[in-house]
Formats: sequence, structure tokens, C-alpha cells
Amino acid sequence: MSAASRRAFLLAVAGGIVGGTGLLAGCGPAGGKADAGAAGASPSKSSAPAAQVSLVAEGVGAGGVTSPVPVLRPAVVSGTLQGVVVTAADGSQITGTGAADGSWSPEEPLELGGSYTAVASAVNVDGQVASVSLPFTVTGEDGAVRAKLMPLDGEVVGVGMPVVVIFTREVPKAERARLVEAIQLVSKAPDGSSVEGAWRWIGADRVHWRPKVYWPSGTSVSVKVPLTKVQVGGAWGAADRDVTFTVGDAHVSTADTNTHQMTVRVNGEVARVIPISAGREDSDPAFVTRSGVHLVLEKHADYLMDGRTVGQDYATQVKWATRIANSGEFVHGAPWSVASQGKRNVSHGCLNVSDANAKWFFDLSRRGDVVDITGTDRPMELTNGLGDWVLSWEQWTAPQV
Repeated sequence: MSAASRRAFLLAVAGGIVGGTGLLAGCGPAGGKADAGAAGASPSKSSAPAAQVSLVAEGVGAGGVTSPVPVLRPAVVSGTLQGVVVTAADGSQITGTGAADGSWSPEEPLELGGSYTAVASAVNVDGQVASVSLPFTVTGEDGAVRAKLMPLDGEVVGVGMPVVVIFTREVPKAERARLVEAIQLVSKAPDGSSVEGAWRWIGADRVHWRPKVYWPSGTSVSVKVPLTKVQVGGAWGAADRDVTFTVGDAHVSTADTNTHQMTVRVNGEVARVIPISAGREDSDPAFVTRSGVHLVLEKHADYLMDGRTVGQDYATQVKWATRIANSGEFVHGAPWSVASQGKRNVSHGCLNVSDANAKWFFDLSRRGDVVDITGTDRPMELTNGLGDWVLSWEQWTAPQV
């Protein structure tokens, strides 16, 4: 609601209160005195000013659309607030909580698309009651904004895992800073310190939080997205979201396409050196493996490598496939190329390893583990899965236009 509209609404409410108080006075104890005065009794020597009460919901006036968890804010002049009562269209009363400042909010989210009426009442020193009603509608399912969070609640992740919030609609640039400020992220490393990091918009509908350096193992993180308290493109959030996750052991693998070796470290110690065969570089440039930091995204014990989905003429069933890029790069078992593993690159872009090594890596890996590939001129892309670490910290924190 604009400032002018809100002023007009409050003035209308104030005018209705004065008139409403008069009607209430004719029906209550004070009204009886007024009737007696009209019949000839002596009028009261003093009369307190009528209480004036106004009511808004998140700045929305009568008939407005609110969040499923609206904050109703009454204001009283010349009186004392008695309370706020909210009823649904069927007449049932909504259970809510009042704050010290008199504001009211429901204990549970209201029904999407539901119609409600809020009534705030106040009393003056003479006991005369004034009230005002505020009809409002909760945002509908079709117009509500939702959010998806990664990691999942309770998940144990790798040291490279970013926090990802994906909205169901694009966020206007003018609203992005305000929305990020509303998100609460709390981290606690094993030494009790918080982890330094920053948010960055990766697209119009998603924002990522990445630490400056890889997470310390054992860090606990909680993220709260209070969508019902903000608007996105003029639409309210359907529900708040929150997750808590922890960071597991540090699994950091470095794969060199020139030496054809992948060194896997666990908490800084070499756990295994695995012979690999990366994407061949002598024919189609689409087969060249990307260099840069990849993160483990998902795992499949059996998986069809279907090149037809990216315009290539092959389809091969493989075992122990650990995805590290959305474009189709995996670490997977490739028994047909064992003779080339550790010697030359013959794959379609994946890191081919033996079935035994693929299963060992598969069993070790979790989402967010680091696979840093070097040796080619083809760079990993920021938006190719979780490519957050292809940017330096200076690039990550640079202002976004």
C-alpha cells in the first residue's frame, strides 16, 4: 500500500471509529446514561475522548492480500488496546500470539487463499469500547513464492558444498539485497568460530552462499529463509524454510589429465592414487574434460551414459557413477579402458577408472566433495552443477550489477 493510500485508509478507520463508538455507547452502560440525559437527567460533568484504533496487516489495508503468517499491527489513541481477534470465513477463531508492542501473528500459517477478518478493540478511561475490523485475504497457491534449499535438512556434506536457495520465481534485482538480508545463516566450526563466507546470485531465481575457503570438517550450519516475512516480485512466500546440516570429513581429489592420475585425500592425508583416463582431445572438442573445481552432485550404482542427450552417438551402461557436473562428467567404472587408464585419455569427457576404484570412490563420496581437475584448456563453468569454486574469492564477492 502506498503512503497516501495507507493514510487514507487510517483516516477512514478513524472516522468509522468515532461513529462506531457512538453506536456502541447507545447499547452499553455509558449509552444508558446518554439515554437518561435525553429524557431530562443531568448530563455528565465530564466525558473522556473516545478511543481511536487503527489496524494494518504488513502495511496492507482492508481487502489486501497478506502473507500466510501476517503481522497485524494495531494503533490506539486516547485509549488502551484490549486485543486483536482473527476469525476465518467459517467463523472459527484463529489462535495467535500477541507481542509486547500489541502486534499479533498466528501460531500456524493461515490457509493459502483463505479469507479472514481481524478485529482490534480498545477502551477509553470511561470504559467505552471502540473497535475496527480489517478483512484480508491470504495469498493464493498460484501466486505464492516457494523456495528449495540445499543441502537437505540433516545432510552431511563435503567441504566444498555451498548453501543454495532456489525460488519458484525470478527475483527482481531491486529486491535481491533485501531478500538476502532476511536469510539467516549461522555456522559453528569445531573451534567455536563462525565461518567466513558470502552470498552471490547465480541466476535470477537462485542465490548461493559459499565460504571463503573450504568448510572446516565438523562445522554445523543452520539456514532459515523467512519467506512469509518478505515479498518477491509483489508475491508473498508460501512458507518459511529452514535446514540444519553438518560438514563431514574433507574429501579432496585432484585429477591431472596430463599425468592421468587422481590423488584422493581424506582430511589432508593421501588415501588412494587412482589411474584415470580423461576426455580425449584428438577429435571432438565436446569430449575434452573441463578443468577447474568440480563438486560431487549425485551417485548411481548403475547408470546409462547416454551421449544422445548431448548430440553424441553412444549409450553405455556403467557402474559406480559419481556425477561431478551437470553436463555429464562423472567418475565411473570403465573396464573397457583399463589398459589406457594412467596412460592416455580416451573417454567422452568423464574420468574413467576401474570398477574397483570406481566403487571405492563411490562409497567414499558425498555431495559437496571436491574434485579439482587440471590439465586442459576447457574451463569448468559456474552454472554447470555447482561450479561455485571456479571464481576466486575476489570474484565471488565483487558487486553484482
